[in-house]
Amino acid sequence: MPLLPIDLQTLFGQAPQVGREQNVQRGSVPQAQALQGAEIVRQAGVQDASVNELREQEEGPEQARIRERRRGRRETGAGRERRKNRPPQKPPEHRDERDIARDPALGRHVDISG
Repeated sequence: MPLLPIDLQTLFGQAPQVGREQNVQRGSVPQAQALQGAEIVRQAGVQDASVNELREQEEGPEQARIRERRRGRRETGAGRERRKNRPPQKPPEHRDERDIARDPALGRHVDISG
């Protein structure tokens, strides 16, 4: 389908508008990245300023070594031998719960003033 002169007249009239739209589209990607980066920085600042819940540590090489040692003791029986040679343990004494005073706030508040 060939372009006719009347088609060119219409296209040339809309060329500035198309150029503006393409410019906005090109500029929106860096702007979106900048906004996302600012949000990440804000979240990191909030996380640094707050007291965070303790997370479970991922298993590292030390934990793997400990696990291997324990596995080796079970297989060789060294752990059983140690348990046999250990003196018998005394059963824990039962305390009356009414005799022990409990503080309801104990362990719930952290004082960071210094």
